[in-house]
Amino acid sequence: MTGPLGLRAKGRVRGAFTLLEMMVVIGVMALILAVAVPSLSSILDLEQRGLARDLAENYRFLQSEATLRNVCFRIAYDLDAGGYTIEVGDPSSLVFGSPEEREDARKEEEKQIKLFDGPGLSDAMNSSATGGTTVSKDAGNGADKKFAGLTLSGFESKVEFPATTRYGFVYTPEYKDPQEPTPDDQERKPEEGPNVVYSYIFPNGDIEYTVVRIVDASSPTDGYTVEAEPSSGRVTIDPDLTQVGQSLSWLPTEAPVSQ
Repeated sequence: MTGPLGLRAKGRVRGAFTLLEMMVVIGVMALILAVAVPSLSSILDLEQRGLARDLAENYRFLQSEATLRNVCFRIAYDLDAGGYTIEVGDPSSLVFGSPEEREDARKEEEKQIKLFDGPGLSDAMNSSATGGTTVSKDAGNGADKKFAGLTLSGFESKVEFPATTRYGFVYTPEYKDPQEPTPDDQERKPEEGPNVVYSYIFPNGDIEYTVVRIVDASSPTDGYTVEAEPSSGRVTIDPDLTQVGQSLSWLPTEAPVSQ
């Protein structure tokens, strides 16, 4: 069909959606989100549960290895970096009442070693202390000579958390309160050192009482708690926030008094 000037008429160009079409699009997007969000939450939940399960299995494995090799293991929880490193050391290692006591003991030991150290003496002591277990040269903090990185075939001694997962807290009796990651808006002072908490497994298979909370980085209330009990050697996983010391509430707080 031609117009009055002999030009062919063109169809009207549509420049926008109708209200009905927009409602359909919004409805489809809402449906996609309703399916995708729970799926993402399930993936994150599986991630944290897997990390908690692996940690519990590592505790059980280290219990048997400690008695077999007559060594002491410790797990160094890096609260700010997110992850942990397993180290092996002297079977006579002690657990101190506070981080300050541990640091003082380390300095005193280093002073004594310098007085008597000779060529090859430190290497010989370290080899004896680790029961012949192979250790990595760059593990540990470089100053604590009683412990070194563990290298076992087929065993992952260093675990790093993905960005979506972090620690809620880690507690051992060495600290008065559960230790938490440094807030994002704060910086640790150099004299404070790394924000690391240690948990020990001894040559007789005993475990230092430890509670580890692994959570979703975007939702700190969602996660899993790993609790290692010293009396029974049990390691449990709980999706709820375990109260520190709850599993030990049955233990007496005072020694019996003879009449």
